[in-house]
Amino acid sequence: MAVSGHSTATLRLTVGTLRIAHPVTVPNAPVPAAEIVPALQALVNAVVETAEAGQAISCRKGCGACCRQLVPVSRTEGERLLRLVEAMPNERRAALAARFAAAAAAIEEAGLKERGERSDRELSVAYFAARIPCPFLEEESCSIHPERPLVCREYLVTSPAELCAGPAQEGVTPVAVPKVSMAARGLQDESDEWFPLALLMDWGRRRPRKVRQRPGPEWVQRFLRRLAAS
Repeated sequence: MAVSGHSTATLRLTVGTLRIAHPVTVPNAPVPAAEIVPALQALVNAVVETAEAGQAISCRKGCGACCRQLVPVSRTEGERLLRLVEAMPNERRAALAARFAAAAAAIEEAGLKERGERSDRELSVAYFAARIPCPFLEEESCSIHPERPLVCREYLVTSPAELCAGPAQEGVTPVAVPKVSMAARGLQDESDEWFPLALLMDWGRRRPRKVRQRPGPEWVQRFLRRLAAS
């Protein structure tokens, strides 16, 4: 169904043991992949809600332990997050710029800017041990919660919240949420490259300026093919 230059379709997915039926609305016109991020956010939210059904989730506003984990972001989400920051009032942008600069310096000092021979898991453990807060973290809560990255939406726990701050996270019980966000990596570009969210500003200064545009429904089809192959 087409409405005001947009198309809406109900996606029926089997993700792991979950069955999802969820409507997505995207622009009909050719756009960068960043323009369909809201549709992907809504889809990930639907998957998470189905996965957490009937469970007592411990995560609450003010519990920011998970906001010190490595958050992988691809160009698709990176472009949207940059626009989000650029639209903020000057004073808030300046405060964020200072926090991003501090995070980048901490990442450099901890030797985490380059992957080296480390696996994703090894890099993630080392990052969490460095205790580098997300620059968007304010008063131990996400200041961009409605626009938070896809992977952040997929991390929920049912264990006591205080356990999440432990260096080894012993006793932490995550909800088994299928990692739908992985299919968004490399959506804008053919590669599967990503960068830590805390390096968003560094990435923004050196990112390629040319952006491929496709009709919204075509981006969704590409996302679904990547999801099926994952």
